[in-house]
Amino acid sequence: MEKIFKKITNLTVISYIILLFVFLLVFFIKANVDRTADRNLSTNILVGATIFAVAIPILLRTGFYNKSLKSKGLKQKEYYIFKVLIIISVFIGSLFALYGYYYPIFRYHLYISILACIWGLYSIVPSENVYKKDLITYRVEK
Repeated sequence: MEKIFKKITNLTVISYIILLFVFLLVFFIKANVDRTADRNLSTNILVGATIFAVAIPILLRTGFYNKSLKSKGLKQKEYYIFKVLIIISVFIGSLFALYGYYYPIFRYHLYISILACIWGLYSIVPSENVYKKDLITYRVEK
């Protein structure tokens, strides 16, 4: 189980580093860009960031919880796939918000996208207590 926790933690840290690098890249490139806001692009970015950073992780957690109830627990491989899917989903949602930061979208759409991504990034923070609670909640075999 410790190997799985270490893999999940490494994947999470790598995704944080990539997002930070992309954010810094966008931050420095953005100064030279003059564009106008578009309502369709703004709405699509808001919806994409919210779906990938909030809705899909909640759906995955609910689905895997129901699966663990039906099958009397999850196998270690299933738990690993579950965590990787959540990390990938939050990563994609964060890329939507960064894309919205690069292109000028309406401010309230940008702020809501950023808040959704902060919630998503917070929900995948690797912690020993989170892993212990997950083992109990999803009844992961040891």
